[in-house]
Amino acid sequence: MKKLLNCAGLLIAGILLGTLALCLVYLLPVQPMQTHLTESLDSFMEEGDNPFLIKGLKGSSLDNVTDAIMLGSAVYRSDRPFYQAAMLVARHANGLETMDALEEYLTEGNTEGESEYSRYWHGYLLFLKPLLLFLNFGQIRILNGVAMVVLVAAILILLWRRGMWRAAVAYLLALLALFPMTIPFSLQFSACFYVGNAALLLALSGFESWERSDAWPYFFLLTGMCTSFVDFLTYPLYTFGMVFTLCLVMRRDTGRGAFRFLLKSGSAWCVGYLGMWAGKWCMGTLLSGQNLFVEALSSVSVRTSLEAYDEKISRIITVLRNFYIYANIWGILLALAVLAWLCCNLRGQKLKVCLPRIGQLALVACFPLVWYVLAVNHSYVHYWYTFRDLAFSVFAVGMIPEFLHGKAVRT
Repeated sequence: MKKLLNCAGLLIAGILLGTLALCLVYLLPVQPMQTHLTESLDSFMEEGDNPFLIKGLKGSSLDNVTDAIMLGSAVYRSDRPFYQAAMLVARHANGLETMDALEEYLTEGNTEGESEYSRYWHGYLLFLKPLLLFLNFGQIRILNGVAMVVLVAAILILLWRRGMWRAAVAYLLALLALFPMTIPFSLQFSACFYVGNAALLLALSGFESWERSDAWPYFFLLTGMCTSFVDFLTYPLYTFGMVFTLCLVMRRDTGRGAFRFLLKSGSAWCVGYLGMWAGKWCMGTLLSGQNLFVEALSSVSVRTSLEAYDEKISRIITVLRNFYIYANIWGILLALAVLAWLCCNLRGQKLKVCLPRIGQLALVACFPLVWYVLAVNHSYVHYWYTFRDLAFSVFAVGMIPEFLHGKAVRT
């Protein structure tokens, strides 16, 4: 009961803190942000909506359309009080495509045709607005790339220091499954990457402390809350799956113990993710005077429906559509690398001994399929970035050698 109350307290505190932080960041002047964004506007517009970083590979495409929404929201000067603006998150639209609307707003200063995007928290604005005060978008991309490299390097170093070199290989394979070259160039794809990998870093650096205090429910609750706060529903399950896989391998529970850990951590993450999202609708409704629940629940209904583009869709096709991203030379080479990695490490192992642990990780690898089946419409329409949840499936499969050969880390 005490943990439940603590979790409820953390969730409420997170909702209030998130609201306060967004309100404060909306007090920042937008004129310098507009000036800096204008500096890199031409190059951004020349890229187009969904440019491919590697020709012919859909997984390497950027989502400049959503990035334009994020940038447009960051530099928009609202006439509303700052606390209402923070909850409604308006931008210039004027019936135009998002990139064209951003260009019109920055070059002509047209303020007609406002559009609100209130169902998400837009927590990325806590970072994007301050950065735009000093940097243009090109410079932000460079900084994003540096931050990504530093974070990945820190995780690899910690894995190596723990003697988990096999886990380091699995992590690199999972990184390749993300099409990592897109992360520095796309704000849209960065949110879940940073939440998932920051959580991975925290779990690695303080694993014994989390274990000793039995604080994993709090850890996964906060991870789910942070995901909901900054993400646009891109590949949210990645933030749970990566850390859960790591913890499962490091704990080395029995089948029953692993199942209990899954229930606790999975429930905590879901409560954090969904509870934080509902908290935005509550605070937004309270502060703006508009009923955010109507639009939000309508969107949830659409995104879980079995229709897309005015046609019926199936769950099986939706799942296959996400796997389709790997139906190319990149996916083939990745699959061969994973297969070679498993063959090298499973040779000579007795199947009867290995099967229980292989089964646990195989089950974890199937988690993204559950998401695709539930969020059918969204996973069908946006398969070209929702496929990234499969990265932790690669991580789970790649962790099999570490699960079999490594040592338990328990206190």
